[in-house]
Amino acid sequence: MSNRIITYTEAIKEATDQIMEVDQEVVIMGLEVSYKNGADGTTAGLKEKYPYRIIETPQSENAVTGMAVGAAITGLHPIVHHGRVEFALFAADQIFTQAAKWNYMFGGGHPVPIVFRINVGRQWGQGPQHTQALYPLFGNALGLKVVIPSTPSMAKGLLISAVRDKNPVIILEPRWLFSLKQIVSIEPYDKPLDKAVVVKKGTDLTIVSYGDGLIAAYEALGLIDGYVDVELIDLVSINPIDYETVLKSVEKTGRLITIDTTNHAFSIGSDVIAYVAKQQSLSLKNAPVSLSCPDVPVPTSTMLTESYYPTKVDIANAALCLMGKQTIKHELTFEELHLPPNLIIE
Repeated sequence: MSNRIITYTEAIKEATDQIMEVDQEVVIMGLEVSYKNGADGTTAGLKEKYPYRIIETPQSENAVTGMAVGAAITGLHPIVHHGRVEFALFAADQIFTQAAKWNYMFGGGHPVPIVFRINVGRQWGQGPQHTQALYPLFGNALGLKVVIPSTPSMAKGLLISAVRDKNPVIILEPRWLFSLKQIVSIEPYDKPLDKAVVVKKGTDLTIVSYGDGLIAAYEALGLIDGYVDVELIDLVSINPIDYETVLKSVEKTGRLITIDTTNHAFSIGSDVIAYVAKQQSLSLKNAPVSLSCPDVPVPTSTMLTESYYPTKVDIANAALCLMGKQTIKHELTFEELHLPPNLIIE
């Protein structure tokens, strides 16, 4: 098995190519998926290799998604790409009412093997109408599996698992992470769609996050190394949430920080904290801490976005405060505050 360093985007493209090569029922549908750099590069070049299975669609999200749901019900394995979560909302009925409920309504045995790839979250200068993530909306939809890849390795494995699954699966892809790099196996592999991952083991406190919040937490560890021994958990799935892995960690550390890159109200982090707080057998050393965005729409101005998202410094200082240690002063550069992370993840 050979490994090499590739980006998040390249990992998605490679997974798509490999699954299409072995499964003739897989088709890709969406706006601009057939373009030279289609779907932000994640389908680049695939039209030439699979000319009849890369299907360019009009800008009619509801109709296109409904067509894909029907195709899945009758035996195909569609992957539908929505370049922005706001566009996917036009297909809400097809996703939340049709795909999610079909098998249940007919007593099982009527699977809907469809994958929705939806780009979410922050991006340079996109403002309030193109930077939403809406994680709670998808996390609360019964009948769907919902995952958020935080790394290139996870992006590849989750996509392969999603296509192989008989249930409708939503993959929420934070575009902020598309340049992220990691050593990824060239061979096809899958990742569980319902299990959290302990990224780093620790004994002092537990940090739980997902997507770009997970990467900010990963960067924060470098600022507090030697001061706080953090156990870092990547939720991976928000529907369902793997509470068991979180509880096992918090039982050990007695402290919990959650990180969301959306507003706090009805957030994934607040749900995790609520679940932990309800465990009567669990004894916490400190009250849980939630780091999230303000309860206002995402601003467009870079001056305002500098204080909008939780940064690695915010996370590091939250951890230090929880441990009763002195906080740090660390000035972030313009690039760190406003540009996507160009990191190589271990």
